[in-house]
Amino acid sequence: MTRRSAASILLLACFANAPEAVAHDWYPAWCCSEKDCRELAEERGEVVSEVPEGWRLWDGRIVRRKTAKPSPDAKFHLCEEATTKAIICFFAPPGAS
Repeated sequence: MTRRSAASILLLACFANAPEAVAHDWYPAWCCSEKDCRELAEERGEVVSEVPEGWRLWDGRIVRRKTAKPSPDAKFHLCEEATTKAIICFFAPPGAS
């Protein structure tokens, strides 16, 4: 094996073992480990409105202010169980309405 081909193999091995880049790698592992979280999008009908108790989701569920966590990217994010749709975590931008 030539020195050049050995270097190429080593470089490929490094890329193969590199961790995948995750769009929102800030979700806490205890919350949902990137599996059940997503950024909410109005174009998908995922509208959030402020109500006295906290935030009303497009489907009528209410997220209380005391359970919401601050969103680091100024967007709403929801983590929910796939089958039951139970809310695991909800992230709201600071000062969001």
